Amino acid sequence: MATITPGPCPSTGCPAPTEIDCIIVDKVYDSCTQTITATQTFLAPTAGCPISSCALDLATSTCTVGAISPSGTPNYNNITFVIAANYSVTCTTGVTLPETVDITQTVTLYNPSGTTPSCVILSGSCTCVNLPNGNISCTISLCLLFQVTATVQLLVPTYGFCQPPTCSAVEPIPCPSSPLFPPQAP
Repeated sequence: MATITPGPCPSTGCPAPTEIDCIIVDKVYDSCTQTITATQTFLAPTAGCPISSCALDLATSTCTVGAISPSGTPNYNNITFVIAANYSVTCTTGVTLPETVDITQTVTLYNPSGTTPSCVILSGSCTCVNLPNGNISCTISLCLLFQVTATVQLLVPTYGFCQPPTCSAVEPIPCPSSPLFPPQAP
């Protein structure tokens, strides 16, 4: 039998599987993406804050399930997610103002008993402007992935186990060329 490796099937088609296995996976029952935008206005420090930049901190921002309610269609629920987007505004004076905007977003997803809804912040942007009254107004845009998943046993046709290739040897660090030391004084 020819060697089978991961990747697309050849133009002649994939060979027949050699066995059927039961594997444990996280199955996605329903999902959708959505871009949301929120504007937050806050008072600038007393010294003022001519804006230099705005940076969204996706690593510390969160998206969690806030509430689940029936939608009227069996197994579909209205799921409200609570998003806390952390960002910082940097003033031209060097002062950095940490801020958080809290947003709720409700989506309807297929959510039968035994499944778990979740949310991932995929990307985002932040822009801020100084308002004439001295306040700062920031607009936060986020691309969100909403999912409903469950860990299941899935029956799949397979070709056996993946056999990893041998790792390439790492070359030793080369020694620097001569001369190794600075020249002596004459």
